[in-house]
Amino acid sequence: MGGIPLWLTVVLTLLVVAALLLGLWCTWTAGRLDRMHLRLEAARASLEAMLQHRASVAGELASGGLTDPASALVLLEAARASRESAGRDDERWLAESELTAALFAVDLPPPDEEPLMGELVDAARKAGMARRIYNDVAANTRRLHSRRRVRWLHLAGHAEVPDMIDFDDRPDFGRTA
Repeated sequence: MGGIPLWLTVVLTLLVVAALLLGLWCTWTAGRLDRMHLRLEAARASLEAMLQHRASVAGELASGGLTDPASALVLLEAARASRESAGRDDERWLAESELTAALFAVDLPPPDEEPLMGELVDAARKAGMARRIYNDVAANTRRLHSRRRVRWLHLAGHAEVPDMIDFDDRPDFGRTA
């Protein structure tokens, strides 16, 4: 008979199955990358909100008459720089580190005596946690971006590889030694 040889049918079937499996893997990986970038954006928004809250509470503490005038001026300037640097990553993390340094440099009331101080310590802890969460999501996203097949097949599209965020976010200021 003049039909297609069996070996050719098997080879073509295997090629079709391999192409389908590759397509499914590409679709799944691209979807996973998309979800990771959405999580990254949510983590970044949460971090930004926590940092804004920390700066606002620091400014409120400084302007509330709970510190001496020199300390209040240092805190107000650091809190203002932190709030104004939002959206400019090149300056943002330096401003956040400077706010933390200012919180350690000034004489603050104990957290158990002043509710606003307790709120500031809580805001600083939440900001530190939000940064760690962001960096965990960013590390996982970077790891997936770095896979050779993902790069070769351009599964990330035009999404940029996320940067890690690093600044001084120690929350243990205001403690008595």
